[in-house]
Amino acid sequence: MKRLFTILACLLPLSCLTVRAQQGIIMCTDSTFCVPAVYGMPRGKGLSIKQERVMNYRIASDGSESGLESSEDEVKLNRRWEVKLRFPLLLKPNIKIAMGLEYFHEEYRFEGFPTNEYPFYQVLEDKPLRSLGASLYIVKPWLGKRYLILRVGANFNADVDLGDMIDGDFLKLSVAPLIGWKTSPYSSMAVGIAYSYDFGRQNIYPVFSYNRTFNSRWGFESILPLNAKLRYTDSEKSLFYATAELNGAAYNIRLDDPSFPMEQDLLLRKSEIRFLVKWEREIHDWLWFGVEAGMRTNFDFSLRDGLKRDADLLIDNDFNSAVLLNLGIFIVPPRKFFE
Repeated sequence: MKRLFTILACLLPLSCLTVRAQQGIIMCTDSTFCVPAVYGMPRGKGLSIKQERVMNYRIASDGSESGLESSEDEVKLNRRWEVKLRFPLLLKPNIKIAMGLEYFHEEYRFEGFPTNEYPFYQVLEDKPLRSLGASLYIVKPWLGKRYLILRVGANFNADVDLGDMIDGDFLKLSVAPLIGWKTSPYSSMAVGIAYSYDFGRQNIYPVFSYNRTFNSRWGFESILPLNAKLRYTDSEKSLFYATAELNGAAYNIRLDDPSFPMEQDLLLRKSEIRFLVKWEREIHDWLWFGVEAGMRTNFDFSLRDGLKRDADLLIDNDFNSAVLLNLGIFIVPPRKFFE
Protein backbone atom coordinates (compact mmCIF):
# COMPACT_ATOMS: atom_id res chain seq x y z
CA MET A 1 0.00 0.00 0.00
CA LYS A 2 1.40 3.48 -0.71
CA ARG A 3 3.09 6.52 -2.01
CA LEU A 4 6.81 6.98 -1.36
CA PHE A 5 7.28 8.17 2.23
CA THR A 6 8.91 11.56 2.27
CA ILE A 7 11.99 9.50 2.74
CA LEU A 8 12.88 8.86 6.38
CA ALA A 9 9.69 10.48 7.66
CA CYS A 10 8.66 7.18 9.21
CA LEU A 11 11.92 6.52 11.00
CA LEU A 12 10.94 8.69 13.93
CA PRO A 13 7.58 6.97 14.50
CA LEU A 14 9.37 3.64 14.25
CA SER A 15 11.77 4.61 17.00
CA CYS A 16 8.80 5.53 19.20
CA LEU A 17 6.94 2.33 18.33
CA THR A 18 9.76 0.10 19.46
CA VAL A 19 10.35 1.73 22.82
CA ARG A 20 8.45 -0.41 25.31
CA ALA A 21 9.70 1.08 28.54
CA GLN A 22 10.99 4.61 28.19
CA GLN A 23 12.13 5.02 31.79
CA GLY A 24 15.77 3.96 32.04
CA ILE A 25 16.07 2.72 28.43
CA ILE A 26 15.77 6.18 26.95
CA MET A 27 18.66 7.41 29.10
CA CYS A 28 21.20 5.60 26.83
CA THR A 29 23.87 4.97 29.45
CA ASP A 30 27.13 3.21 28.62
CA SER A 31 25.61 -0.10 29.72
CA THR A 32 22.34 0.16 27.74
CA PHE A 33 21.52 0.06 24.05
CA CYS A 34 20.81 3.54 22.70
CA VAL A 35 17.22 4.33 21.65
CA PRO A 36 16.75 7.16 19.07
CA ALA A 37 13.51 8.42 20.64
CA VAL A 38 13.56 11.32 23.09
CA TYR A 39 11.20 12.24 25.90
CA GLY A 40 8.06 14.01 24.70
CA MET A 41 7.82 12.42 21.24
CA PRO A 42 4.33 11.04 20.49
CA ARG A 43 3.51 7.40 19.94
CA GLY A 44 4.13 6.19 16.38
CA LYS A 45 1.32 5.55 13.91
CA GLY A 46 0.70 1.88 13.10
CA LEU A 47 -2.13 2.38 10.60
CA SER A 48 -3.14 5.74 9.13
CA ILE A 49 -5.75 6.70 6.53
CA LYS A 50 -5.87 10.22 5.10
CA GLN A 51 -7.87 12.14 2.57
CA GLU A 52 -6.53 15.44 1.27
CA ARG A 53 -8.29 18.10 -0.80
CA VAL A 54 -6.37 20.87 -2.57
CA MET A 55 -8.61 23.83 -3.33
CA ASN A 56 -9.10 25.19 -6.86
CA TYR A 57 -6.00 26.47 -8.61
CA ARG A 58 -4.82 27.47 -12.08
CA ILE A 59 -2.50 25.31 -14.22
CA ALA A 60 -0.54 26.66 -17.21
CA SER A 61 1.26 24.13 -19.44
CA ASP A 62 4.07 25.13 -21.79
CA GLY A 63 5.18 22.65 -24.45
CA SER A 64 6.92 25.15 -26.72
CA GLU A 65 10.45 24.02 -25.81
CA SER A 66 9.79 20.62 -27.41
CA GLY A 67 7.59 21.93 -30.24
CA LEU A 68 4.35 20.85 -28.58
CA GLU A 69 1.22 22.86 -27.90
CA SER A 70 0.55 24.82 -24.73
CA SER A 71 -2.65 25.24 -22.75
CA GLU A 72 -4.12 26.33 -19.43
CA ASP A 73 -7.10 25.41 -17.31
CA GLU A 74 -8.58 25.45 -13.81
CA VAL A 75 -8.10 22.41 -11.58
CA LYS A 76 -11.47 22.20 -9.82
CA LEU A 77 -10.65 19.04 -7.88
CA ASN A 78 -7.32 17.67 -6.69
CA ARG A 79 -7.97 14.91 -4.17
CA ARG A 80 -5.51 12.48 -2.59
CA TRP A 81 -5.99 9.30 -0.58
CA GLU A 82 -3.16 7.81 1.44
CA VAL A 83 -3.06 4.57 3.44
CA LYS A 84 0.01 3.53 5.47
CA LEU A 85 0.59 0.46 7.59
CA ARG A 86 3.69 -0.11 9.77
CA PHE A 87 4.35 -3.12 11.93
CA PRO A 88 7.37 -4.65 13.74
CA LEU A 89 9.11 -7.77 12.41
CA LEU A 90 11.78 -8.12 15.09
CA LEU A 91 12.09 -6.37 18.46
CA LYS A 92 15.27 -7.06 20.42
CA PRO A 93 17.37 -4.74 22.61
CA ASN A 94 20.24 -4.79 20.10
CA ILE A 95 18.22 -4.59 16.86
CA LYS A 96 14.73 -3.57 15.76
CA ILE A 97 13.22 -4.24 12.33
CA ALA A 98 9.86 -3.04 11.03
CA MET A 99 8.04 -3.02 7.73
CA GLY A 100 5.83 -0.42 6.11
CA LEU A 101 3.22 -0.78 3.35
CA GLU A 102 1.66 2.17 1.54
CA TYR A 103 -0.91 3.01 -1.09
CA PHE A 104 -1.32 6.50 -2.58
CA HIS A 105 -4.02 7.66 -5.01
CA GLU A 106 -4.29 11.16 -6.49
CA GLU A 107 -6.93 12.37 -8.95
CA TYR A 108 -7.50 15.56 -10.93
CA ARG A 109 -10.64 17.14 -12.39
CA PHE A 110 -10.41 20.07 -14.81
CA GLU A 111 -12.92 22.88 -15.31
CA GLY A 112 -12.53 22.72 -19.11
CA PHE A 113 -13.05 18.96 -19.46
CA PRO A 114 -14.09 17.53 -21.93
CA THR A 115 -13.95 20.53 -24.30
CA ASN A 116 -10.29 21.21 -23.46
CA GLU A 117 -8.64 18.37 -25.40
CA TYR A 118 -5.08 19.02 -24.30
CA PRO A 119 -3.64 15.47 -24.06
CA PHE A 120 -1.83 16.03 -20.76
CA TYR A 121 -5.04 17.18 -19.05
CA GLN A 122 -6.97 14.32 -20.63
CA VAL A 123 -4.69 11.67 -19.16
CA LEU A 124 -4.80 13.22 -15.67
CA GLU A 125 -8.59 13.46 -15.89
CA ASP A 126 -8.97 9.82 -16.96
CA LYS A 127 -6.26 8.11 -14.92
CA PRO A 128 -5.35 8.91 -11.31
CA LEU A 129 -1.72 8.79 -10.21
CA ARG A 130 -1.12 5.73 -8.06
CA SER A 131 1.74 4.46 -5.94
CA LEU A 132 2.09 1.07 -4.27
CA GLY A 133 5.09 0.44 -2.07
CA ALA A 134 6.88 -1.26 0.79
CA SER A 135 9.73 -0.20 3.05
CA LEU A 136 12.02 -1.96 5.50
CA TYR A 137 13.27 -0.08 8.57
CA ILE A 138 16.22 -1.23 10.65
CA VAL A 139 17.33 0.41 13.89
CA LYS A 140 20.65 -0.90 15.22
CA PRO A 141 21.38 0.52 18.69
CA TRP A 142 24.87 0.29 20.15
CA LEU A 143 25.89 0.42 23.78
CA GLY A 144 26.26 4.02 24.82
CA LYS A 145 24.94 6.95 22.81
CA ARG A 146 25.16 5.85 19.16
CA TYR A 147 22.74 4.10 16.80
CA LEU A 148 22.28 3.26 13.11
CA ILE A 149 19.05 3.76 11.17
CA LEU A 150 18.53 2.27 7.72
CA ARG A 151 15.51 2.56 5.46
CA VAL A 152 15.14 0.73 2.14
CA GLY A 153 12.04 1.31 0.04
CA ALA A 154 10.52 0.15 -3.25
CA ASN A 155 7.53 1.80 -4.92
CA PHE A 156 5.61 1.25 -8.13
CA ASN A 157 4.43 4.65 -9.43
CA ALA A 158 2.25 5.00 -12.53
CA ASP A 159 -1.14 6.04 -13.94
CA VAL A 160 -2.35 2.45 -14.41
CA ASP A 161 -4.97 0.31 -12.66
CA LEU A 162 -4.00 -1.19 -9.32
CA GLY A 163 -3.84 -4.70 -10.79
CA ASP A 164 -1.20 -3.58 -13.32
CA MET A 165 1.04 -1.77 -10.82
CA ILE A 166 3.61 -4.54 -10.29
CA ASP A 167 5.77 -3.84 -13.31
CA GLY A 168 9.54 -3.39 -13.30
CA ASP A 169 9.22 -0.32 -15.52
CA PHE A 170 7.30 1.47 -12.74
CA LEU A 171 9.72 0.58 -9.93
CA LYS A 172 11.32 3.43 -7.94
CA LEU A 173 13.89 2.55 -5.26
CA SER A 174 15.05 4.55 -2.25
CA VAL A 175 17.60 4.02 0.49
CA ALA A 176 18.77 6.10 3.46
CA PRO A 177 21.37 5.14 6.09
CA LEU A 178 21.99 7.44 9.10
CA ILE A 179 24.35 7.37 12.06
CA GLY A 180 22.88 8.97 15.19
CA TRP A 181 23.91 10.21 18.64
CA LYS A 182 21.79 10.62 21.74
CA THR A 183 23.11 13.83 23.23
CA SER A 184 20.67 13.67 26.18
CA PRO A 185 17.34 12.04 27.06
CA TYR A 186 15.73 15.14 25.52
CA SER A 187 17.71 15.46 22.28
CA SER A 188 19.20 13.34 19.50
CA MET A 189 20.76 13.96 16.11
CA ALA A 190 21.75 11.88 13.09
CA VAL A 191 23.58 12.41 9.80
CA GLY A 192 23.59 10.36 6.63
CA ILE A 193 22.76 10.29 2.94
CA ALA A 194 19.61 9.45 1.00
CA TYR A 195 18.84 8.26 -2.50
CA SER A 196 15.22 8.94 -3.44
CA TYR A 197 12.71 10.71 -5.68
CA ASP A 198 11.66 13.29 -3.10
CA PHE A 199 12.79 16.09 -5.42
CA GLY A 200 10.84 14.56 -8.32
CA ARG A 201 13.84 12.75 -9.82
CA GLN A 202 16.68 10.49 -8.70
CA ASN A 203 18.83 12.35 -6.23
CA ILE A 204 21.57 11.60 -3.74
CA TYR A 205 21.70 14.21 -0.99
CA PRO A 206 22.88 14.63 2.60
CA VAL A 207 20.38 14.20 5.44
CA PHE A 208 20.49 15.70 8.92
CA SER A 209 18.01 14.82 11.65
CA TYR A 210 17.61 16.73 14.91
CA ASN A 211 15.00 16.12 17.61
CA ARG A 212 14.70 18.17 20.78
CA THR A 213 12.15 18.36 23.59
CA PHE A 214 12.50 21.72 25.32
CA ASN A 215 9.98 21.24 28.14
CA SER A 216 6.69 19.49 28.87
CA ARG A 217 4.93 21.52 26.15
CA TRP A 218 7.32 22.30 23.33
CA GLY A 219 9.46 20.16 21.07
CA PHE A 220 11.11 20.18 17.64
CA GLU A 221 11.52 17.34 15.12
CA SER A 222 13.32 17.50 11.77
CA ILE A 223 14.74 15.48 8.92
CA LEU A 224 16.43 18.08 6.75
CA PRO A 225 16.02 18.94 3.92
CA LEU A 226 12.71 17.04 3.90
CA ASN A 227 10.76 18.35 6.86
CA ALA A 228 10.85 20.34 10.07
CA LYS A 229 8.06 20.66 12.62
CA LEU A 230 7.46 22.45 15.86
CA ARG A 231 5.40 20.44 18.34
CA TYR A 232 3.11 21.72 21.09
CA THR A 233 1.70 19.19 23.57
CA ASP A 234 -1.59 20.52 24.90
CA SER A 235 -2.15 17.31 26.88
CA GLU A 236 -1.40 13.62 26.50
CA LYS A 237 -4.55 13.48 24.33
CA SER A 238 -3.99 16.57 22.16
CA LEU A 239 -1.04 17.71 20.02
CA PHE A 240 -0.45 20.68 17.68
CA TYR A 241 2.19 20.99 14.94
CA ALA A 242 3.53 23.70 12.65
CA THR A 243 5.31 22.05 9.74
CA ALA A 244 7.32 22.82 6.62
CA GLU A 245 7.87 19.81 4.36
CA LEU A 246 9.06 18.79 0.91
CA ASN A 247 6.82 16.33 -0.93
CA GLY A 248 7.80 14.71 -4.23
CA ALA A 249 7.65 11.64 -6.47
CA ALA A 250 8.02 10.48 -10.08
CA TYR A 251 5.30 8.66 -12.07
CA ASN A 252 5.36 6.74 -15.36
CA ILE A 253 2.51 7.90 -17.58
CA ARG A 254 1.45 7.43 -21.20
CA LEU A 255 -0.48 9.91 -23.35
CA ASP A 256 -2.92 8.64 -25.97
CA ASP A 257 -1.92 11.18 -28.59
CA PRO A 258 -0.01 11.01 -31.93
CA SER A 259 2.77 13.12 -30.44
CA PHE A 260 3.27 10.53 -27.68
CA PRO A 261 3.27 6.91 -28.95
CA MET A 262 1.66 4.51 -26.49
CA GLU A 263 4.81 2.42 -26.29
CA GLN A 264 6.86 5.41 -25.16
CA ASP A 265 7.37 5.76 -21.41
CA LEU A 266 7.03 9.30 -20.14
CA LEU A 267 7.90 10.47 -16.67
CA LEU A 268 5.97 13.00 -14.62
CA ARG A 269 8.22 14.65 -12.06
CA LYS A 270 6.44 16.40 -9.22
CA SER A 271 7.72 18.14 -6.11
CA GLU A 272 6.17 20.71 -3.82
CA ILE A 273 6.74 22.46 -0.54
CA ARG A 274 4.01 22.67 2.10
CA PHE A 275 3.48 24.93 5.10
CA LEU A 276 0.97 23.33 7.45
CA VAL A 277 -0.64 23.49 10.86
CA LYS A 278 -2.05 20.30 12.34
CA TRP A 279 -4.13 19.18 15.31
CA GLU A 280 -4.12 15.56 16.47
CA ARG A 281 -6.64 14.41 19.06
CA GLU A 282 -7.22 11.11 20.86
CA ILE A 283 -10.60 9.42 20.33
CA HIS A 284 -9.64 6.37 22.37
CA ASP A 285 -6.36 5.16 23.87
CA TRP A 286 -5.19 3.64 20.56
CA LEU A 287 -7.40 5.58 18.10
CA TRP A 288 -6.70 9.20 17.04
CA PHE A 289 -7.78 11.65 14.34
CA GLY A 290 -5.93 14.55 12.72
CA VAL A 291 -6.93 17.78 10.94
CA GLU A 292 -4.33 19.59 8.85
CA ALA A 293 -4.51 22.79 6.78
CA GLY A 294 -2.03 25.01 4.98
CA MET A 295 -0.53 26.16 1.67
CA ARG A 296 1.08 24.16 -1.11
CA THR A 297 3.52 25.57 -3.68
CA ASN A 298 4.86 23.50 -6.59
CA PHE A 299 8.54 23.47 -7.47
CA ASP A 300 8.27 21.00 -10.35
CA PHE A 301 5.43 19.37 -12.29
CA SER A 302 7.11 18.52 -15.57
CA LEU A 303 6.64 15.82 -18.20
CA ARG A 304 9.87 14.26 -19.50
CA ASP A 305 10.50 12.04 -22.54
CA GLY A 306 12.02 9.17 -20.59
CA LEU A 307 13.12 7.79 -17.26
CA LYS A 308 16.72 9.03 -17.30
CA ARG A 309 17.82 11.80 -14.97
CA ASP A 310 18.72 14.04 -17.95
CA ALA A 311 15.56 13.27 -19.96
CA ASP A 312 14.40 16.13 -22.18
CA LEU A 313 11.59 18.40 -21.02
CA LEU A 314 8.35 17.98 -22.99
CA ILE A 315 5.78 19.95 -21.00
CA ASP A 316 6.49 22.34 -18.16
CA ASN A 317 3.52 23.04 -15.88
CA ASP A 318 3.09 26.02 -13.59
CA PHE A 319 0.61 26.07 -10.69
CA ASN A 320 -0.72 28.80 -8.47
CA SER A 321 -0.19 28.28 -4.76
CA ALA A 322 -3.23 26.61 -3.25
CA VAL A 323 -4.90 25.96 0.08
CA LEU A 324 -5.13 22.33 1.21
CA LEU A 325 -7.13 20.50 3.87
CA ASN A 326 -6.22 17.06 5.19
CA LEU A 327 -8.37 14.79 7.37
CA GLY A 328 -7.05 11.55 8.80
CA ILE A 329 -7.58 8.80 11.32
CA PHE A 330 -4.83 6.59 12.75
CA ILE A 331 -4.03 3.83 15.21
CA VAL A 332 -1.17 4.01 17.72
CA PRO A 333 0.24 1.48 20.22
CA PRO A 334 -1.77 1.42 23.48
CA ARG A 335 -0.23 3.20 26.45
CA LYS A 336 0.33 -0.07 28.26
CA PHE A 337 3.13 -0.85 25.76
CA PHE A 338 5.08 2.06 27.23
CA GLU A 339 4.55 1.26 30.90
